[in-house]
Amino acid sequence: MKTRRKTRWKQINCLLLLMLCHLCLYAQKNPKITGKVLDDKSLPIPFVTVKIIKDTDTTKQTKVLTDSLGVFSFSNLQPNASYSLIFSSIGFENQQLKNLKVSAQGNSSIVIRLETAETTKLSEVVVVGYGTQKKVNLTGAVSVVDGKALQNRPVNNVSQALYGNTPGLTIGYGNNGFEPGAAPSVQIRGQGSPYVLIDGTVGDINALDPNTVESISVLKDAAASAIYGARAPYGVLLITTKSGKANQAPQIDFSINGGPTTIINKPRMVDSYTFARAINEMHDNQGVARLFTGSTIDRIIAYINDPTLPETVPDASNPTKWSTYQLSNGNNDWINIHFGSGYRTQENLSVRGGSKSMAYYLSAGHASEKGPLKMVDDKYGRYNLTAKLDADITPWWKISSNTRLTNENRDRPIYNGEGGYGMIIHQIFRTHPEVFLKSPNGYYSQLSRIPQMQAGYERFTDNELMQRLATEIRPAKNWSINADYSINYNVNNFEGANLVAYEDQVDGSLLPISLTVPSSISKDKANTTYKALNIFSSYKFNIGPKNCFELMGGYQQESNKYDYLSGLKRELITKEVISITTATGEMQVSDAISHWATQGFFGRLNYNFNDKYLLESNLRYDGTSRFADSKRWGFFPSLSAGWVVSNEKFWSAFSGKIQYLKLRGSWGMLGNQNVASYQDLALIGVRTNLDWILNGKRSAYTLAPNLINPYLTWESSRTTDLGIEFSVLNNRLKVEFDYYRRLTLDRLGPAKALPAVLGAAVPRENNSELQTKGWDLSITWKGKAGSDFNYSVTANVFDNINTVSKYPNPTGILTTDYTGKKVGEIWGYQTVGLIQSQAQADRINSSKSQNFINGQLWRTGDVEYQDLNGDGIVNNGKNTTGDHGDLTVIGNNTARYQFGLNLSASYKNFDLGVFFQGVAKRDLWLSGNIFWGFNQWNQSSLFPNHLDYYRDSEASKYSGLGVNTDAYFPRPYSNAAQYAKNQQIQTRYLQNGAYIRLKTCS
Repeated sequence: MKTRRKTRWKQINCLLLLMLCHLCLYAQKNPKITGKVLDDKSLPIPFVTVKIIKDTDTTKQTKVLTDSLGVFSFSNLQPNASYSLIFSSIGFENQQLKNLKVSAQGNSSIVIRLETAETTKLSEVVVVGYGTQKKVNLTGAVSVVDGKALQNRPVNNVSQALYGNTPGLTIGYGNNGFEPGAAPSVQIRGQGSPYVLIDGTVGDINALDPNTVESISVLKDAAASAIYGARAPYGVLLITTKSGKANQAPQIDFSINGGPTTIINKPRMVDSYTFARAINEMHDNQGVARLFTGSTIDRIIAYINDPTLPETVPDASNPTKWSTYQLSNGNNDWINIHFGSGYRTQENLSVRGGSKSMAYYLSAGHASEKGPLKMVDDKYGRYNLTAKLDADITPWWKISSNTRLTNENRDRPIYNGEGGYGMIIHQIFRTHPEVFLKSPNGYYSQLSRIPQMQAGYERFTDNELMQRLATEIRPAKNWSINADYSINYNVNNFEGANLVAYEDQVDGSLLPISLTVPSSISKDKANTTYKALNIFSSYKFNIGPKNCFELMGGYQQESNKYDYLSGLKRELITKEVISITTATGEMQVSDAISHWATQGFFGRLNYNFNDKYLLESNLRYDGTSRFADSKRWGFFPSLSAGWVVSNEKFWSAFSGKIQYLKLRGSWGMLGNQNVASYQDLALIGVRTNLDWILNGKRSAYTLAPNLINPYLTWESSRTTDLGIEFSVLNNRLKVEFDYYRRLTLDRLGPAKALPAVLGAAVPRENNSELQTKGWDLSITWKGKAGSDFNYSVTANVFDNINTVSKYPNPTGILTTDYTGKKVGEIWGYQTVGLIQSQAQADRINSSKSQNFINGQLWRTGDVEYQDLNGDGIVNNGKNTTGDHGDLTVIGNNTARYQFGLNLSASYKNFDLGVFFQGVAKRDLWLSGNIFWGFNQWNQSSLFPNHLDYYRDSEASKYSGLGVNTDAYFPRPYSNAAQYAKNQQIQTRYLQNGAYIRLKTCS
């Protein structure tokens, strides 16, 4: 039995071996090529024709079509043979893959990406106000940003991702750029904030997940924006988020990116010994007692040589306390102690697809960021949920639902209840390096700023729910009726706590830091409800084969209600349960309510003659609740035209050199209703606790009503735009250029001067004008090297200048606007240089030529100012445009020639993108101790560059750093009036704000 069983197993093994050999031989004789074809957004392309050609025998060709998932396959290929694949599809550039060698060992798998054809790009549909248009038919100044360009950047909001992507778009941070999740401001062509619509509904661009963006249309001129009337005085951003497609198999996408965030060029403080000698020299210049005694400096030197020694000793004048400020002997770089690096992460998961009559898109996103502050919580988090559904109820009726839910959380540090980031940075930077970090008992010192920072916090929670329901009815061919209703609920919560901080005494006991007493808790809640209704209809028709028309008209209404409640209570009894109910002290409560509403009627006419001559006219009639009844309505028209020269018959002679050429021009008028509400009402203020006691108590009382201006009305602007677009070198080089002029009329300005006996604030008037001139330029080059290497270069640059063309300033005083003023201009003195000889100083003192600036003694190392008008005195005259003495315009702080540069390259399945952004011209006047270094003794901040100050005395152990008469900074003084005389706005210390920055490399 055993022998027979062994024989049977041998037979089975031999049979299996023969079968395996047969399969291997079959695989070697019948290798396969499989692949997937994707578009430039990594979506599968169905029905692509894929042709395979054997390189050694071009007569043998086979064709297949990709399936609904973009997949294709070729089988029964010759092992070790070389093949070429050709991919072609309507709307895409043909692509060829050469010399693909088929492995004899198995199958080959490839992924191919097809680029959109240039002719298709010209026919791409662009989102515009209340509709879409082909790109080639646009007559207004409209730029389009592909959502794909936003998704590869390590940023957490859309504004940051737009930086440098579009000419004419300015992104600014102001004073808020330091915080995690910073929400930058956006401007189009240098003025105001644009109207932001997300899928047709007002939204916050900084709360949107960049991964969900399909495209952004930037409407720059009045012709493109006029359809939105009063809500779009400064242009429009139309953001379209991703959607599902009918007959699309479920597609799941997951993305994650992140990385560290670091401070560029983080300042470095000088060591405490250098600081002490420099500050002592400042006091020597002033002729007052030195700040640092010899014994303190000896202790500083000893501590630097042996950091195991204590940083401070008991205060000789009060032995129960530690020596601090100029009496301690530490050696700390407070910037390095407090500031490190942060990190930023972003994740997104989405699924989309559709059936024959329905499409869906679901997305969940998360973003987080930790700031660079080391000692406190400084972080931001956001959750985004999006759900979109489109359903065809019938062939002529479609309904849509769009839901967005956003939750933002921000933990922000606070200092003593006095302020946030600005106060924290100010306190850290002014802390002397000799101040001790920890006492010998191991407690943080008060002047380290850490106890105060850790004893307080601010927490912001913002929740937004947006629901949009829309329907489209198509009662006849080319006729559609649309309606949508949107509602936004915004709930904003704030909690701020200021707890008591402590510092230790020499005996180890803890005492409260007086500035943190008493403790307090504050809570704010705000609810905003925004509702909008849009009803519009469009109809397309032709008259003959060449005359194409489209008419659109509609109605819009909006309402916004705001409700705010705030409460503060002092003296918390425990820090374990921080709430208003666990506080026993004084309580303060306040609230605010407001509302506004708009209504608008709009219409548009488009005419297209044979894709050559284009015309568009927009009309908008708007009303707002923010003005008096007689001033509420405004009419805002626009007109634009375009000529596609390259579609003319005569252009065929030039088409080999210039493939595409379009000229366009526009004129439009826009209104601005963005003013404070209730300025037309004489409001009566209500107060409590009258200063007199009536019937045994202090009664409530009212104030006199404010003065009003019943004639307050719309600010309006008129914009003219001329543009040209062309493509050359077989469409590889594309150029777009726009020049525009904008005149803003009836801007709010100061009221006429009235006698002081009036005793009340005078309301503002529509009495000023502003003129803007500017241009935008965009250039794109796309090229290829061989069949596998593709590259592109896209550069954009723009510039604008704002000039005050009318302003009620009859005296021409320079402290406010005046007619002819360039916005951002900097008035100052021309600088001769630093006074280098005693003879120069004697001349200035004897002639009293600079006594207007400072009547005290001028010394070597002080600044000499230029006497421009030759009257022997340096002053500002009457400080007016007619008599400004020796003042002159020395610069302008407006960012000029802003640019962005995108470089990209791809080789097979590898790609690289590099993005630069910058400003080519800008002047900055900087002030304060961070720039000048020296200030009053407790406000000085010395970095290595500040040591290049004027010195004409030799150094000693306890004062001075040695002679330095060829210095950049002037002689320092400890008295405010003395150091201020050298810090007048002037050419010597005007800074160059131009820069170029590598923003992304991925």
